[in-house]
Amino acid sequence: MGYQDDLKKHLADYKRLCLGIEEPGVFQYRGRDVPQDHILPLAEASRNLLEEAQPILKKYGSKLALHKYFHHLNSSQAFAFNLFFPYFDGTAEAASALLRALGCPGTLAIWELEQVPDPLEESNIDVVWRTTDGAQTFCEVKLSEAEFGKAADDLRHRTKFSNIYHQKLAPHLQANRLEMRAFLDAYQFNRNVWHMVHDDRSRLIFLLPRANAGLWASLKELLSGVVAGTRERISAVAIEDVIATLSTDERCPGTLRAYACKLKQKYLIQRPS
Repeated sequence: MGYQDDLKKHLADYKRLCLGIEEPGVFQYRGRDVPQDHILPLAEASRNLLEEAQPILKKYGSKLALHKYFHHLNSSQAFAFNLFFPYFDGTAEAASALLRALGCPGTLAIWELEQVPDPLEESNIDVVWRTTDGAQTFCEVKLSEAEFGKAADDLRHRTKFSNIYHQKLAPHLQANRLEMRAFLDAYQFNRNVWHMVHDDRSRLIFLLPRANAGLWASLKELLSGVVAGTRERISAVAIEDVIATLSTDERCPGTLRAYACKLKQKYLIQRPS
């Protein structure tokens, strides 16, 4: 089995053993309802958030649109909420601990999930924050995805490429990555870079599991098409490393070191020793 199947099996076991839920969820495929063990029943969707994150979603709920598949235990959005809510909505020490784990120095000033920085461009960023020195970081979160999103070769996306992306990205991407087909094949990645390059101090983080080897290799290839100076402002960060750092950081509040162990239990596949 590949990473995606391994993660689904791990999460199905987690649902049964840790959440006490035996009932499969339902995935609609070609007009059919397909039972899946790694999916929560819709009535239990809120339990995709760990206990510490649930009240924070209620606080921000009116500002956040849940994804269609939020009730899937491998939802990247649910993972992002579980990771960022308790640390960034907690104490300054908790926020700083997560920043350190992400390799992003500084003191948190403001942050937002699912931000749409440019209404004309329309795309949303999983997490955006600004530190007290004024530097802004954009963070794209992946979990079980097998690839970065592509765009259809249609009039809408060709127009956006010509009118919005091309001129701004020309100094930052290799020439062959600015050819129409190549650009659309790397559309989601390129959109993230586009957001970052509006400010010379901004940074971009791709947060994904190292165990998702295919996606990690795809990101490495995409990064090779970014010019050197811009590439230095982009980081690939492994979820495994972030969780490990949070669980052992003595400057992180003890309750949130313990919380990191809950993240590990849920999201990291435990291999037999």
